[in-house]
Amino acid sequence: MPRKDAGKDALYAAISRRMIESGEWERISDLLLKRLNEAGWVDQVHHESKETARRADSTPVRQLLEQLKPHAESTVPPAVRQEVLAVIRQYLDSQIER
Repeated sequence: MPRKDAGKDALYAAISRRMIESGEWERISDLLLKRLNEAGWVDQVHHESKETARRADSTPVRQLLEQLKPHAESTVPPAVRQEVLAVIRQYLDSQIER
């Protein structure tokens, strides 16, 4: 029996491939990094990550990343999140066949 989400997975893979091939993925990634840097988010997360790693002693890196990821994601400034999501939506709208 086919998976329920197989169609969604195929669509996601096709969109991802198109974004990468067109250079849009890199452009959006660069925009995100630029905005996060401007907001001081990168420095903040870097500092918090170093402190967490110091306290964690010999915790494997993968486990540290799993610990840090939810907090890092939740502290992305709303304006940055909204801007990047708007750029992604705009790209997706431009790719929809009408």
